[in-house]
Amino acid sequence: MREKFYNISDKEIAMMMVAEKDSEHRTTERMDLALQISVPGQEGKTINISASGVYFEIVTNDMSAYSPGTSMPIEINAVTNTPGCEERHVKLKGQGFIVRNDIKDITSHGNRLGVALEFKDKFDINLD
Repeated sequence: MREKFYNISDKEIAMMMVAEKDSEHRTTERMDLALQISVPGQEGKTINISASGVYFEIVTNDMSAYSPGTSMPIEINAVTNTPGCEERHVKLKGQGFIVRNDIKDITSHGNRLGVALEFKDKFDINLD
């Protein structure tokens, strides 16, 4: 299977890693980015991402796999697009745990589920 990559600028990556937000519940700024996310046996699309976690959508029939408290490995793929520089493929790999989920829609392929995942540790960043 061919991997999919989505464009993301170096500035957007830096903002995800260091931006702070004044909020009662959030300690890092969220960025609305549609990137490919891979979880065991499935692929989905990010809705937003921050330095501390990600909110993504996935279509599944296995609701229990996305129950709050569940730990899972994830991989996010993107492509940098800094003007004047050649594109670079970026892979972010790490572990996270499900904080919450909500059914967005019921389709013929399964439930379209919104999933909030908090990162456990720092991610491995691979550049191609």
